[in-house]
Amino acid sequence: MIRLEPFERSDCRQLIDWIDSPEFMVQWGGKTFSYPLTDQQLEHYINSDTLSYRVVYEENKEVIGHISLTPDPENQSGRIGKVIVGNKYLQGLGIGQQMIRQVLDIAFGQLKVHRVSLGVFDFNHAAIACYEKAGFTKEGMLREARKVGNEFWNLWEMGILEQEWLGKKINN
Repeated sequence: MIRLEPFERSDCRQLIDWIDSPEFMVQWGGKTFSYPLTDQQLEHYINSDTLSYRVVYEENKEVIGHISLTPDPENQSGRIGKVIVGNKYLQGLGIGQQMIRQVLDIAFGQLKVHRVSLGVFDFNHAAIACYEKAGFTKEGMLREARKVGNEFWNLWEMGILEQEWLGKKINN
């Protein structure tokens, strides 16, 4: 239903359009990006060690999302980030689950990492459910980890180990 392809400069405008508020920028871009997202910020991102992917909907070849994986070779780990299904009509249809599975195949299958982690805000119940279904475990809550406006947001740290991924893959 989807495939991951390398994110390219030609994808920047669409990604910029998807990031439509400062609050969403905090969720999507963390500390890496500031609102509004710009071509200059994305240029730096494209030239970093992060493996960034556009998500292509195979039915019509439309770019519908984005996901990244930042490898940490020294610790045989990787970190998933910058996850978005930008086409609102396709949200809630399991696209996120497919994105996570495919990026885990890259991390564990190609890069041979031992562990993959990610962070997700505690109010993002749909994303948490997606990550748990993919095999991630909540490892700890970073309480009031980000200040957004006059609020503090809690962040779940989640992770999956290679043997957990292998077990999940065998059972699917």
